[in-house]
Order: sequence, then structure tokens, then C-alpha cells
Amino acid sequence: MRTAGLPGFRYGVALFFVGIALLLSLLFRPSVPDGFLVFFLSAVMLAGWFGRTAAGLFAVSLSMVAVDYYFIPPYRAFVIELDQIPYFLSFLLSAMVTSWLGAARRSAEEKQKAHLDELFEQTPDAIILTDLRDRVLRINRTFTQIFGYSEEEIANRPSIDLIVPSSLRPEALEARERLAAGEHVNMETIRKGKDGSHVLVSEVSFPVIANGACIAYYSIFRDIAESRRASEELQKARAELAHLSRTTTMGELAASIAHEINQPIGAVVMNGNTAIRWLAQRPPNLVAVEHILESIVQDANRAGEIIGRIRSLLQKNPTPMVPLDINEVIRDVLTLMAHDIGRADVTVATELSSHLPPILGDRVQLQQVMLNLIMNSLDALRSITERPRYLEIKSSRNPDGAMVQVEDSGQGWEAQNFYSIFDAFFTTKEDGIGMGLTISRSIIEAHGGRLWAEGRLPHGATLKFTLPVLAEKK
Repeated sequence: MRTAGLPGFRYGVALFFVGIALLLSLLFRPSVPDGFLVFFLSAVMLAGWFGRTAAGLFAVSLSMVAVDYYFIPPYRAFVIELDQIPYFLSFLLSAMVTSWLGAARRSAEEKQKAHLDELFEQTPDAIILTDLRDRVLRINRTFTQIFGYSEEEIANRPSIDLIVPSSLRPEALEARERLAAGEHVNMETIRKGKDGSHVLVSEVSFPVIANGACIAYYSIFRDIAESRRASEELQKARAELAHLSRTTTMGELAASIAHEINQPIGAVVMNGNTAIRWLAQRPPNLVAVEHILESIVQDANRAGEIIGRIRSLLQKNPTPMVPLDINEVIRDVLTLMAHDIGRADVTVATELSSHLPPILGDRVQLQQVMLNLIMNSLDALRSITERPRYLEIKSSRNPDGAMVQVEDSGQGWEAQNFYSIFDAFFTTKEDGIGMGLTISRSIIEAHGGRLWAEGRLPHGATLKFTLPVLAEKK
């Protein structure tokens, strides 16, 4: 039971302080006649501080009786002369104000302490307070939930012995040395619970300073195992989405791919039959057969290159970042899309700078970006009948590195849609999924570059992206 909360104890405290004030006032009265004012006002304030408002008012009443009887003429009588009434009332008012100030100050500090205690307990992070010798002074509720220790089990015991794995003890001791030097410590580490299980945590520790000196240390722990797993799942989901985008893009190009493969295979078959006929002649036309066989090898290599591009675009595993010629990437994609471009009756012009330094990138991902940008242009040009359909692709050097520009004479974007074209799932196509430009921008930004769109007057659209180049050798 807390005796400080009992009314009898509070009034006893008031009586005690007023008694001490009376004793000191009588003792020092010969040398300091008005010293009783200080002593009794101090008693009233202390009574209000320790006993709250009621005890403070009780101390005021006792003080008024004692002051009237011993220190206001006529002495040792409960009578006040007329000329002493203002003096007495001034003392009464001062005593009441002093009592109220003492009680109010104590109440405010208790409310603040209660608020801080509630904040300490309700915070979602685990908190531990240790003294300068690493003995535990206090823990909060979340600490108990994460590490399993109750406050009674851990109090006054060294925290390092309880929650630090033996293999990480040198790291913890080094952190203590940094705290003792006045530094803050912020790190990701492993801590152990009461049952011996290990917990991946983010730890922030800092010294508690009072009157210019360090008196204790606070350590705040956050369990980051779940957030780490969530981050890994997010990265996995992004990889799956990028793979889905590549697969979808290749589905749209299925006809073009089939045509590209059929051409070299058909040429191989035709040239093979021709070679058989020439070999059947008497005498065989060996010179012609030699030329035919060279053509067959070239066509077979061409088919292999086409299949290699398709396999790269559909491959799920990440490709290492390597030095690349961005112009070569552009030419590869144009070769792959030659049939689609011809079927759309689009005139393609290229203006590729021959003075571009190499970039550092993922060939497959950058091919995907070019595929998306060119396919967008072809879609925009399909409905154009009143003017020439053209597609212009340029590469050049600018202050940000290498810049690639894809410009078409298509229908462009409506004004209300211009700022939404890079939003996920935004599309103006009936059969589109709205992820091409979104993923393209993500790929370019992951390479350290920037992708943006520009409208053209009176019609058409331009998409541009920049990529940093490797440092040129001097």
C-alpha cells in the first residue's frame, strides 16, 4: 500500500512542515523578527507539493493560527488589532497562492511523468534503460514481448549478458565504449531472447545527459525480420512483374517472330533443294553449290541469332550489367521488328551518333525498353491515313550522357492523358495492360537515367531517355 496516497499521511505531512516552521520561527525570532514569513510560506509550499491541494490548505490554516497567536500583536492571543489586519490578510493571500503553486507544480510534474510513462510503455519499439555499469534499470512492455524477460527478471542485471549472443559480445562492448564517449549508436544486429532464439533488430542507443554528465543509456530495438522478409517479397514481385511484361511484349510480337524465323528457314530449304539439283548435274556445278552452301550457313546463323534474341527477352534470370553500345541495342531491336514495321507500312529513319561512349547496362532490359517505345509508336501510327507514317530514332550525346529519342507522326496523346501515360495500368489501347511505359521508366531509372515524353505540334509524340556513359579514357 502506498501511504503517500492516504489523507491521514498528507495532513500529517502538512502538520509536520508547519511544526518545523513554527520551531524555526521561534528559534530565530530574536535575530530575524520577520523570518517567520519565509519559514511558514516554505512550509505551506512543501505541504502543497507533498500533500496536494487539501494538505496545502490545511497547512495554510495551521500557519494562520500560529502566526496570529505568536507573531501578530497582541501576542499569545487569538485577537488581531485593526491596524494589523492588512498585514495578516497579505500573509493569508501569500500563503494560499504559495500553497496553490506548490500543489499545481507537483500535479503538472506528475501528469507529465504519467504521460512519459505511458509513452514509454505503449511505444511499438522495445526500450531498455541501463546505468553506466550496464545494469538494467527499466524495460517497457514491448521489450518483454520481443525478448521474453519481465522487469523483475532482468532488473539490476547486465544487459549484455542477457540479450547479446556470445559471438557478438565484442561488437556490443565497442558500442558501449562509443556511448561512454557521448556518441549515438545506430546499427542492425542480432540479439537473443530469453528462450535462446535470435532476433534481427535495428538498434539505436544514446546516452542520457543530466547536468552535463552522462547518467544512463537508452537502447531502442525494432524487430526488422518481418520488414526484411516483406522487402524481399516485394523485390521478388517486381522481378515477376518485369518478367510478365517481357512475356506480354513478346506475345504481341509473335507474328513478327514467326515471320523472321520462317524467312531464313525457308531460304535454307530453297537453297538446299537448289544445291541438290546442281549436284545431280553431269558434271556437278560445284562452284554454284559452294555459293549456295555459304548462303545456307548465313541463313542458319541468322535464324540462330533471332532465336537467341527471343530467348534473352524471355529469360527470367537477371543479366549482369556490362559495357554496351546503345546503337547496337537499337539496331538489334529494329532487326527483330522489321516485319512488324513493314506490315504497318511505316518508314523508319535512324540518326545514330558514332561518337557515343559505351554505357553500363543490362542488354535484355534495354532491348525491352526499345521494344516498348517502338511498339507504342507503331500502335499510334496504325490509324493514320491522311499523312505519311514515319518513325525516327536518334542517338546523341548530351550533358547527362547518351540520349535516345523515338519520334513518330502518330496521333499523340490527348491533353488530359499526357501526365498519366507513365502511371501503372494506364492505357488507351483496348487490349493493352498499361505497364509498358511504367516498366520502361523503372528500367531506365534503375540504370541511373531518365525517361520522359514530349508532345509535338500539330501531331505526333516523342519519347526520350538518357543513360550515363562510362568514363572515357584519356
